[in-house]
Amino acid sequence: MDWTASKWLAVRASISFYPDPPPGGTARRKQFCRDLCQFFDRLQTASERLDVDGKEQCGLDGVAVEVFLRIDLEKKEVLLDRLFKYCALDFHLFTELLQILQRNFPECRLVVPSLQGYELAREMRRFLGPPEMECVYLKCDSEERLLMGEALKGLSFERILEDTERHYRERGGVEKRKAVLGPGRELSMYLRGEEGEEEVLWMQVGIGLSGVGFQPSCAG
Repeated sequence: MDWTASKWLAVRASISFYPDPPPGGTARRKQFCRDLCQFFDRLQTASERLDVDGKEQCGLDGVAVEVFLRIDLEKKEVLLDRLFKYCALDFHLFTELLQILQRNFPECRLVVPSLQGYELAREMRRFLGPPEMECVYLKCDSEERLLMGEALKGLSFERILEDTERHYRERGGVEKRKAVLGPGRELSMYLRGEEGEEEVLWMQVGIGLSGVGFQPSCAG
């Protein structure tokens, strides 16, 4: 399947499977591809309805949405490397994709290897529950640090979202920050501690597509 087909000019996508199915593919892969094609058709239609301002917010070459997925059937993991909407499409991107993944891979875990955006983090909590964190990479004014294993004790996904919400509320709100950043930029997350506030550069999280907890697999 060519996910760069010219019929989906508003969608930049990369979809890969491991292990690669035999020629002709399995019935499940065929159904998943059909579901994705219909999903991309709806995204393309929604992008064509954008007004002039909406189209100006799109990324390079008029891309409105990016979707990068890796399906690892051996590990039973769906890795979401990128899910981003550049403009105000009348389309609930995460829930539409989530329904497709739950329908086709209900036994798998959803893993986000490098979660950076506050909005995607909120969507995950809302529709799946708080995922488990495996690695968190933080930055303050003077240093950067990676937390994993024992260093994550006492730290929760909910706490990071609460601290992030407080950060933006004290600075005029999320919409004000989005207006400053402009299209194509994700809202950062933050963590507050005794020594001040740190920016969450990224974190690796995961949760079962049925909402069941995630078992860490990150190498030490």
